[in-house]
Amino acid sequence: MPKRLRVFVDTSALLAGLNSPNGAAGAILAACFSKRLIPVISRQVIEEAERNIEMKFPALHRAWEAFLRIPPELAPDPSLRQIRKVHQILPTSDAPILASALKAHPDALVTWNTRDFLRKEVMLRTPFPIFIPRDFLKQYL
Repeated sequence: MPKRLRVFVDTSALLAGLNSPNGAAGAILAACFSKRLIPVISRQVIEEAERNIEMKFPALHRAWEAFLRIPPELAPDPSLRQIRKVHQILPTSDAPILASALKAHPDALVTWNTRDFLRKEVMLRTPFPIFIPRDFLKQYL
């Protein structure tokens, strides 16, 4: 049996997949539900997703709960020192999420946040590839 890829799913891709099951992010989540991929998330992703579902997407509560029952792998919490180090290459509120991903050592990170995660300096200093959902699907599924 081939090794299942561990994919860190950023909040933007997670919400897109829950909101649009027929899109590329939805196909990635479907692969997680069918156990072809191992989803990896962080506490920060959980907090951000729950906040956004509560405020913007209340109809996604059931889909979110179903996703949590897969269950996704929970990335280790980064230390403040690790977050500060990552903040040097990603000086945004997403530094803790990238720091968690770095601690989790996924095979890839999937995000729709192209402005922050797909910056050249971030991609050069990250030991795993970062994809938008469509490009991940082309590469791996």
